[in-house]
Amino acid sequence: MSAILKALNNRKTVELKSEVVELWLIDDIKSKMKDANKGAMKAIDMANAAKKPAEQSLKLNEELFKELTKAEKMAKDLGSEEAFKEINKMTNQVAVNMKTIDDVLNALYKI
Repeated sequence: MSAILKALNNRKTVELKSEVVELWLIDDIKSKMKDANKGAMKAIDMANAAKKPAEQSLKLNEELFKELTKAEKMAKDLGSEEAFKEINKMTNQVAVNMKTIDDVLNALYKI
């Protein structure tokens, strides 16, 4: 009889140890999940913070594009080929800037 009681007692001890190990594993996994997501959460916060300055930059570039378009027309009407070429080059650069900023904002809005 005493061998059976010892076996039962040992079994209970093993089960308790198993439950402690399971709890430890769960706590360990939760801690690792928190650490694994910490960087992502920081990146999301930074992405959200980047939206406002990017939107402002796009707005300013759109206003500049309108002014440059008017200046191009004026240079062309005045017959100033050199001024037209220079302004046209700036207009094209601003158009590229607007496209890039718009692409960045579209990516940020998906976050």
